[in-house]
Amino acid sequence: MASVTVTIEGDIGEVMAMIGQIAGGSNIASQPQPVSSPMPAESAPPPKADVAASASAAFSAPVPPPQLPLTDWNISYVNTFWRNLSDTARQAMLRVSRSPNHMQKRTHLMHTLHLSQRELSGSLSSQGHSMNRLRKRRGEVDLPRPLIYDKGEDAYVLDSKFAVALREMGIT
Repeated sequence: MASVTVTIEGDIGEVMAMIGQIAGGSNIASQPQPVSSPMPAESAPPPKADVAASASAAFSAPVPPPQLPLTDWNISYVNTFWRNLSDTARQAMLRVSRSPNHMQKRTHLMHTLHLSQRELSGSLSSQGHSMNRLRKRRGEVDLPRPLIYDKGEDAYVLDSKFAVALREMGIT
């Protein structure tokens, strides 16, 4: 997350005007501001908490991350992704890719791979690690998860473009 430190010095009206400009052009200075008179040397400076509170309020809205265009799976992406998967996750994806509509019931997949639900879920977690490595190597790409779990169908579904790229690579 980016961190920015800004120091604004001046009287309260100038500081509030500058905060308004930084926060998006709203003119905070147009609001009535207290008029300050020169302070005697022995008096304490005004508390900075008011200015800090105004500054934090002006910057409290989170900035959403830029949205990347959704990219389709191709042979190059699949090859990089595939290398970082666990063997069990590869087997699961191959089984699902050979099923009609690239969909296979969870219980059937667990039975054919001789895995418990926990073991299957754990092995498929390598999918997230592989996606992160792919993004680091290939730049910020936004690819759909290749294998998802459909709760309504109680089945795993493989992305069709991912399945096509697997077939083109000769893996299925």
